[in-house]
Amino acid sequence: MAKAKTESYSQAVKELEQIVSKLQSDDCEIDELREYTARSVELLKICKEKLFKTDEELKKLLEAME
Repeated sequence: MAKAKTESYSQAVKELEQIVSKLQSDDCEIDELREYTARSVELLKICKEKLFKTDEELKKLLEAME
């Protein structure tokens, strides 16, 4: 599986969905499982970081409005 640089949340989610589809298919080889799992962890970290960053930015904006 090629590791394309994921720059956006939506790209990370899309790639995660693709991995899930591959894991659920009968074509998934056991040898690929480790690679898919490792990439999934990377993508989940990206999503988590982006969600937390967005949450903090929104909190600051809302506080500025008060």
